[in-house]
Amino acid sequence: MNAERLTKIEQELSKLRKSAKRWRVASCALLVGAGLLAADVVGPTVIDHLVVNRIDVLGDAGTPVVSISQTTAGGRIDLYNQSGTNLLRVSSTPNGGDVAIWDDEGTNVAGLWSAENGGTFSLWNAQGEEHSQFASGALTLSGANASLHIQNKKGDPIAVVASDPLGNGRLQIADANGNIASEMLMLPDVGGAVVVNATNGNKMGVLAATADGGRLNLLNARGVPVFIASTEGQNGGGAMLITNQRGIPVLIMKSDEEHRGIIEILDADGNGIRRIRPLRGYSP
Repeated sequence: MNAERLTKIEQELSKLRKSAKRWRVASCALLVGAGLLAADVVGPTVIDHLVVNRIDVLGDAGTPVVSISQTTAGGRIDLYNQSGTNLLRVSSTPNGGDVAIWDDEGTNVAGLWSAENGGTFSLWNAQGEEHSQFASGALTLSGANASLHIQNKKGDPIAVVASDPLGNGRLQIADANGNIASEMLMLPDVGGAVVVNATNGNKMGVLAATADGGRLNLLNARGVPVFIASTEGQNGGGAMLITNQRGIPVLIMKSDEEHRGIIEILDADGNGIRRIRPLRGYSP
C-alpha cells in the first residue's frame, strides 16, 4: 500500500516539474517577444563602440555590395553592384585621400585624389583613355572632341575652347544669346586666323596669317569681300584692294618692285585700268 502511494506521489511530482519547465519556456518566449516588440517600437539597438577588421554587406547573389576595411595607408570603403563589379572606392593613400569611380564594365572613368603637389581630378572615356585632368591649378583636355564650355546664367555657351577634327586649337566667343561673335582658329594650309561676326551670324571680317604675310578681309552684309589688305607676294610690299558690291576690284593700291607706289583704277566690270605712278626724277 505504501509502495503504491509513493509511486503516485512521484508521478505527481514529475507532472509538476514538466509543467514548471513549460512555464519557464513560455515565460522566456514571452519576454523575448516583448523585447523585440519594444525594440521595434523604440528603435534599433545602438552600439556605442564596435571593433572589427572588416565589414561586408552581402547582396542577393551572396557577394559583397558594401565593404568597409583597412589598408596599410588607412581606411577604405568599396561599393559593388550585384554582379560583384567594384563601382566606387573611397580610401586613404600615403598622400591623403582617394576617390575612384568605375563603370559597370569595370573601367575607371573618374578619379579624385591628393598628390604631393596638391589635388588632382581626372576623367577617362569608356576605353580607359584619359581625356581631362585638373591638377595644381592647370586644366588639361585631350581627345578629338575635347572642349571647355563657359555658360551664362541662361545656360547658353558664351565661350568655348576646343580642338577641331584636325587636332588644331579653337576659341569661340559668343554674345548673350549664344551667337558666335568672334573666333580664333587655324585655317588648313594657311595659318592662324581671327574671324568676327555680326549678331545675325554673318561673317564680317577675317584677319589671317599666310606664308607671304598678314591678310585682312572685310565683307559686306551679303558676305562679299569689299576691302582686302595684304602683302605682295612678289616684292613683300603692302597692297590694298577695294571691290564694288559684286566683289569686282575697282581700286588697287600697292608698291612695285622699285618700292614705288601704284594706284590702279578700274571700271565697274574690272576693265579699263588706269595707273597712277610717281614721275621719275620728280621731287616736289
